[in-house]
Amino acid sequence: MSLSTSSKSCRRSNCRQSDCPCNQTVLTRSLNRDLLTLKSQSYFSDFIIQVGECIYPVHRSVLAARSDVFLTMFQQQDTIEITNSCLILNDYNSSSIDLFLKYLYSDTCIFNDEKKAEEILELADKYHVESLKVLAEDYFILTKENCIRLLILADRHTATRLKDLALKFINHNLTQIFSETGPADWLTFRQTYSNLVADLYEKALNLQAILVIKR
Repeated sequence: MSLSTSSKSCRRSNCRQSDCPCNQTVLTRSLNRDLLTLKSQSYFSDFIIQVGECIYPVHRSVLAARSDVFLTMFQQQDTIEITNSCLILNDYNSSSIDLFLKYLYSDTCIFNDEKKAEEILELADKYHVESLKVLAEDYFILTKENCIRLLILADRHTATRLKDLALKFINHNLTQIFSETGPADWLTFRQTYSNLVADLYEKALNLQAILVIKR
């Protein structure tokens, strides 16, 4: 289910072609608007997601169509969530849950800080919403200050695109990164994330092989 708005548009004011991008854009915007209205007005909602004191009435059919994790959950019989028609997610910020749900209903998610993007990435991974995971991955800009943290984040949530970019970035800036953080931080990283050290080494070998071939 993709509700992405087409970037193309028809310049004919009276276009009636069913397959024209202008009609697809209008349909997409209308569907986005109507589904978000369904969510915001709680029409026919049959399930609740709760974060602290915040209550989000939702529709099982929409969530199940967008996430196979929700689909499996709603097919169960004797679970607390199904019995109470409520899923409690107190480990997350309510604003992140709101963004997550808006994406499930409209295929649109706008966030403007790394913390929010990290929570959205975690939610997308947890509920197997791959398109949202890609959107979150693309938000991050790697720097010498955040690359190690983002590498760990990407590895934890199987964000393969972000992990690959982080591995390349760290290999290209390895000396500067760890000269600034100091040997103690490198030792802690090496002991705690030995698998990522191995990934860094493998990526370095692959990059070196590419350079040799190009020569």
